[in-house]
Amino acid sequence: MNIAIVGAGCGGQAIAGFLASKGNKVNLYNRSPERIQHLLNTKEIQLQGQIQSKGKLNLVTTDISEAINGTDLIMVVTTATGHYDIAKALAPCLQEGQSVVLNPGRTFGSLEFMNTLLEGGLEVDVNVAEANTLIYATRITQPGVSDIKGVKKTISVSVLPTHRTSHVISLLNENYPQFYAAKNFLTTSLGNIGAVFHPAIALLNRDRIKNQESFDFYRDGATKEVVEYMNHVDEERRNIARKFGVEVQSLREWLCERYDLQENNLYDALHNNPSYGGLLAPSTLNMRYLTEDIPTGLVPFSELGKTVGVETSYIDELIDIASSELSIDFRSKGRNLYKLGLNPKTIFEDLNRVSQLETLTEYSY
Repeated sequence: MNIAIVGAGCGGQAIAGFLASKGNKVNLYNRSPERIQHLLNTKEIQLQGQIQSKGKLNLVTTDISEAINGTDLIMVVTTATGHYDIAKALAPCLQEGQSVVLNPGRTFGSLEFMNTLLEGGLEVDVNVAEANTLIYATRITQPGVSDIKGVKKTISVSVLPTHRTSHVISLLNENYPQFYAAKNFLTTSLGNIGAVFHPAIALLNRDRIKNQESFDFYRDGATKEVVEYMNHVDEERRNIARKFGVEVQSLREWLCERYDLQENNLYDALHNNPSYGGLLAPSTLNMRYLTEDIPTGLVPFSELGKTVGVETSYIDELIDIASSELSIDFRSKGRNLYKLGLNPKTIFEDLNRVSQLETLTEYSY
């Protein structure tokens, strides 16, 4: 397959290296040259840890139009806060029939991406998909070397338009049998568990992080008190999903399925997950666990909750604490209903209409 990887961070390099090692023709794009300087010369990524292989890239570039030209599949592997800029850059250069997959989309990533493509004058028929999570737990240990600490067993994917889901899944399954079709984009978006895990653990350990204490983020940070708080946040998320006719997995259920665990409670699932061992807490609060997961996860959760009458006091508290700590108005900067083109008065009709699209270009908002 001809595949473009957009984003050369930890996840992007791991996916690019793996797909190249499988014999695919892989182009890797990154906006800034600094992150890919080494790869511009070697075009080689070595995988270590749970995957031991080496992949030779076809192209490494800072030109996004060059990266995606002639490709079947475009894997966007950036923070979700970068989706808007990526969609703006892709709008004029996407080609008929290409499939874009957000890894992951977080909450309503595919909807924001679709809206942005249309704003940018998209004229060709393409598919926009969102994965519920990133397939790897991974870190870059040195230039061109990715340490794969964990590989998820299953990844749900939704596609806009929904009826194209089987086509995109077939493309993904050529190399990743873990990807499977979700019912629709509400299932993947409201199943965004990163929005619960990351902000809750980070903010409830904020003094330790501000003091630059070194500790294991998931095992040391997820105390029994923190886990109890996360369960409250998670119940609010699941109550919102139920209002929209969607039953999403609990945090424990999600962890056990993705990492093949057999645990009866969330605390044990977090502490006994071998893929989480050795993942250190950040040294600052100004990082993606807050700057990504608050605006692209908790903010849309809160907006939906208010619209359909679901109590979101725990979610709102996390948003307020993060806004105060970082002096950022996350509610106005995040994926609120206005930015997503959704009307609170017609929210159910709007979301149903998106699910029933025949082509992206027929949508107006």
